[in-house]
Amino acid sequence: MNLFSVLVIVGATLAVSVSGQRRSAEVGPYTAQFSGYKYIQRDITNMTTQLLSQNFDFLFLAADFDRYHRDRPGFEQLYREIADQAWADAIALLQYQSRRGFPGQLDESYLFRVNDHPRMTDELGSLQMALGEEKRVAEMAHAIHQKASVAAETAKGYDPDAAHFLDRQLIKRRSGSVRKLTGYIHIVNGLINLDTVTRDMGLHLFDHSLKTVQ
Repeated sequence: MNLFSVLVIVGATLAVSVSGQRRSAEVGPYTAQFSGYKYIQRDITNMTTQLLSQNFDFLFLAADFDRYHRDRPGFEQLYREIADQAWADAIALLQYQSRRGFPGQLDESYLFRVNDHPRMTDELGSLQMALGEEKRVAEMAHAIHQKASVAAETAKGYDPDAAHFLDRQLIKRRSGSVRKLTGYIHIVNGLINLDTVTRDMGLHLFDHSLKTVQ
């Protein structure tokens, strides 16, 4: 084999190698991203951030009602379950972002909290705050769902997969939570208007009932 033949073989080998590298690098179109999800990704990121913040707020609130001078184990359990659900939903949203071809993200600049001191409140005030937080999550989920649903079919964010995920993961559960908390507020509001002894006994019995229904 002469030198010319060797150079031809080496050149051909290099050409195949470079071509193979180019083909392996050209994977831009081959991602999990599709449909209108990219237009609602920022909304999903905001909701994920809100849910994580809600988790910490209600963990602190639960710990506050578990202190000896309050001794409200039923309220402590209620707020811990709200915190746990917020955490589970945030993790599910992070995983969903990844499944749709985007890295799981949080928005450090996103602020939603309206109560800077969630622990500085009584039974009725804490229930009202919890109701407001759960409504806020539900309304955010509804707004994203509208962008992604058939109702907004001509919008860029149309994405039935995302709409179905939100309905299954967030909307139905928050609807039930809002209804339950509203009922609790009406009960407690009626108790605090009674005389001191009856009010204290009523709040104690209501707290005990929370332990059994949660």
